[in-house]
Amino acid sequence: MSNVRNWVGFFLLGAINNLPYVIINSASKTIAQSFGVQNFVGLVFGANVSLAAFVRVLNAFVLLKTPYWTRIFANGILMLLGLFGVAYAFNFQFALACIVVAGSSAAFGENVTLGYLSLFPSKLVNGWSSGTGMAGLLGAGLYIIFGCSVGTGGGKAEQLKFLNKMAFLLTTPVVLIYWVSYAKIVQRPKQPRQQAETAPAEDAEERKALLDNSINTGQEILGETYKGRVWRCLKLVLWLAVNLGLVYLFEYVARACAAKVRPRDEYNIGCPELYSALQFCYQAGVFASRSSLQIVQIRRVEILTLLQGINMVVWVADVHYKFLPVWILPAYMIFVGLMGGASYVNIFYLLLKDAQFPDEDRELCINITALFSTIGIATGCGVETALFTTVLSKD
Repeated sequence: MSNVRNWVGFFLLGAINNLPYVIINSASKTIAQSFGVQNFVGLVFGANVSLAAFVRVLNAFVLLKTPYWTRIFANGILMLLGLFGVAYAFNFQFALACIVVAGSSAAFGENVTLGYLSLFPSKLVNGWSSGTGMAGLLGAGLYIIFGCSVGTGGGKAEQLKFLNKMAFLLTTPVVLIYWVSYAKIVQRPKQPRQQAETAPAEDAEERKALLDNSINTGQEILGETYKGRVWRCLKLVLWLAVNLGLVYLFEYVARACAAKVRPRDEYNIGCPELYSALQFCYQAGVFASRSSLQIVQIRRVEILTLLQGINMVVWVADVHYKFLPVWILPAYMIFVGLMGGASYVNIFYLLLKDAQFPDEDRELCINITALFSTIGIATGCGVETALFTTVLSKD
């Protein structure tokens, strides 16, 4: 029964942690249009991930010994600052600054919660990943609601601004659920994972202390320098980390291509219009695969990476040649989401379960791997921008 309760708790943590991030991405068009700068939608996406690498590094190498409750509480404050800031932004520049804060909270909260999961049975990562997938569905659904409520065309800046304000203000109460999920719904383990039964007593005590109290960070850990420990963990996770980064790179390029795979006159008509419908299909695939761990586990994550790489090539080629019929695009975008979500949940499941990652190093290994997802996203955005401004600029 406690596992069910904890699954629900981590599901809520995942859904709420990622919700501001996905709402901002989903509403990026309306945010830019509401300030009359519709050509700067890309800046909204960029601001949303601009400090992700910094906060992940901060958590991995500076705050790793800070109590979880302190980091969770601080992350909720970041969410609130970002949401209120975007809701009441008086110009586009201030909105971007607040988007930086909101986007940072998603990256920071992901690293903190995945590290916290290292103290629980490994399959509970499915609750977290399923929640993050649900956040994507909610964000994409909100984008469709925006589009259907406002429609296309200009002269609607004030209406868009009001819709943005309501959307972000109505999201703020979920931060309270975020804190309650951590403090009351998730039941803290009396001992860190089952492996603690065979781990040295001092290691178990050190991990347990992270639940409630700060402990001495020190430069020496079990006779090993901290720098040496980081290097050793990097070598341990490199294969999984590279695969995660590549999957994110490939899927972000493929998602962006959805904006240009059909002739221009097929976009911005109907409800939902083509691009937002394809983004919803992508999020549906992510949600399904991030919720699949109880049904199937995949160790050969490189297969998912290869398939996603093929997907990217097909979508990029279709931007120019437009050989895919429109009726197949929703199913194909669902497949892109399935590959990305499956890679995410299985990689972190392996990090939490596999014996090759020592219990005392799991959180650091998780944090290092998560950093590669940010590198993949940033690289994907760069590749996408380069393609769209050069060889695919006229398509």
